[in-house]
Amino acid sequence: MTLPEKILWQFLRSSSFAGLRFRRQHPIGSYIADFCCLQKKLIIELDGGYHDHIKLDDEKRDDFFKKRGFRVLHFTNDHVFDHIDRILQTIARELEIDWEKNYHDYLAYVKYPQRLLALLAGIKKYREKNTKETNV
Repeated sequence: MTLPEKILWQFLRSSSFAGLRFRRQHPIGSYIADFCCLQKKLIIELDGGYHDHIKLDDEKRDDFFKKRGFRVLHFTNDHVFDHIDRILQTIARELEIDWEKNYHDYLAYVKYPQRLLALLAGIKKYREKNTKETNV
């Protein structure tokens, strides 16, 4: 799992998000969804920089999911690092959950806050590594 996936997973795991069960790396047909809530037929995809090169494949996969009744949300890795609160708000809105009313409750559901803080602390290192790789 990538660092952005680990960060988001801390909020979605173990029915943490409004009591809904999300699965990670869930197979649907010949595709694998990063995160999937079968109850609400919602798929969440995290896209790294390499996704720019496979846009047509992403559209084909999204069409496959949509034909089976799923809604698909896409977020970039950088968005996870910089705006996890906005991502959670977007997911809540898509699931018709009153985010403003329950905001603190959702954040309190995170099972291992010390692990999440450690993951967030790794963001700088992750970005530095990716910056070096793209500049080569």
